[in-house]
Amino acid sequence: FANGVDETWTPITLTGADDLRVTQAEKRIGFQNNAKWDFFHKLLIDAGLFEEKKVGARFNKATAKVQVCEKRLVSLLALTAMHDIMKMSMILPVVQKQHEPYHRYVAGDTIGDHDHALSYVMDHYPDLLPSFRDLETGEKRSVQFTQCNLCFNHGWFVQAEAPPGAIFTNFREALIRDHKSQIGQRDVALYFVHWLTDLAGAEPTPLSGCEKFVTKFPLPVLNSFLRSFEFVERIATQNETEVMEEYLKMRWSENIPPVGPVPTGDSAVAKMRLLCMAQMNASAVLRDFADLTEEDSDTLNVEMARTGCVGQSFSSNLAPKEATARLEGPAFLVYYGPAFLQNLGNDSPVKRLSVLAEIYRCARELWPASVAKAAINVTIRIDVVKALSIGDILDATLAGDVWLLVKHNESE
Repeated sequence: FANGVDETWTPITLTGADDLRVTQAEKRIGFQNNAKWDFFHKLLIDAGLFEEKKVGARFNKATAKVQVCEKRLVSLLALTAMHDIMKMSMILPVVQKQHEPYHRYVAGDTIGDHDHALSYVMDHYPDLLPSFRDLETGEKRSVQFTQCNLCFNHGWFVQAEAPPGAIFTNFREALIRDHKSQIGQRDVALYFVHWLTDLAGAEPTPLSGCEKFVTKFPLPVLNSFLRSFEFVERIATQNETEVMEEYLKMRWSENIPPVGPVPTGDSAVAKMRLLCMAQMNASAVLRDFADLTEEDSDTLNVEMARTGCVGQSFSSNLAPKEATARLEGPAFLVYYGPAFLQNLGNDSPVKRLSVLAEIYRCARELWPASVAKAAINVTIRIDVVKALSIGDILDATLAGDVWLLVKHNESE
């Protein structure tokens, strides 16, 4: 995976950063030493591709042997072989009268989305895909699930950029609506294995190892994604807010450098989300959170704890009563909120937090809170200011300009 193989297909063991048998030897060594291989292992176990079998007991302890589940591996190989075939436009299917509507396509429409096109053939003409047709029923269901349009933005989750509803509701509805709740954590895990292999295969270099991840993808980001997979898998059995809360607690407790016990109280959810959003600036942002005005801290505490889900709230010991006792919406996804906190530069963190609070307040003026909108999520785009310093923002006002938050429609 990290170093590739030589001309006899023997895995390469590097002798040092100057080993000329590979490119970017130093990066490969760093990846091999610092990648979270246990996260890879767990994902493959969760997806059913690896199985742990107990073997003979030694000293009254049974040992576990890991082996490949051939049936599951065949499903993954079949998926890998066929998942992009509908990118060849000459074989895109046309919706037949008896099948309309199909994902908003009507009879006579050519299905342009390659994932929907493949799903259509799987659903109605599986004999055209022998490698799919001959899979067992449960395996077919897993493979079909990987082709769903889940509208899942993994970055929103890993960085806690969005409320639970914006992240997971479409995902969870697909499990219930399109798959009649037959999809389990095992199938969601296979979806992420496919996601990884698809991304890795975008630049295939089989003899040189997985160069896409090893030499071109930021390792901390990859490790964060891998760590998050087991939490996303839980959406098959838990609701959106439960999954999000467990993930936030994990991120806080595993943060490096340590930031103390998982917080409680009105500001807990806001602080845990800010930690994920700010990343390398988390310590400074959390330190200055205590210096916010009462109005700013109250705004962040309430708005960052809204879930955007009907009947769901974070635990009452982690969020203010306004966000847990009376469930109102819409909840706000501040698009580029993480970038705004990560581009701290020489700015005071408390001033950045104050600007973020003001953005939330302005959004609430445009979208007043109501119980009827508890399940609605609104996107607030701040790309115009994400890379500006506080000085840049103030200079614009000194020149006579005014910063405005503009409502484009009911969702943005």
